[in-house]
Amino acid sequence: MTFNPSQFVCAAKRLTSAEGYLELRMPRQALESLDGIGDPGPLRPIVEMLRGKALWLDRRYEDAARSLRFAARNIHSPHNRPAWLALSIYYRNHGQPGEALDSLARARGASLPERRPEARPF
Repeated sequence: MTFNPSQFVCAAKRLTSAEGYLELRMPRQALESLDGIGDPGPLRPIVEMLRGKALWLDRRYEDAARSLRFAARNIHSPHNRPAWLALSIYYRNHGQPGEALDSLARARGASLPERRPEARPF
């Protein structure tokens, strides 16, 4: 999707609004602002980063991890580091130490190959 100038301005205002709500620790209002963007097109990684932060504040960790994972993989380093750090905390708290260490390493700037699920015998 490509934005025309007025759609881009509207999306930028909603992103700014969502950031403001997050600073005030008002995650539900931030989510409402992000939902108003509709199809974010090329802004999706930024929207998912903010959505992940809002969901985290709202204690919806599974949904937050999904959004943060998308943002971490689609935003260039070093701007994706907060997402990797949050994912490291999520994985640690959910009993996935390997994923937690990989995410922490990525948050610190390491370039690692994607972790593949281990092959399990019959």
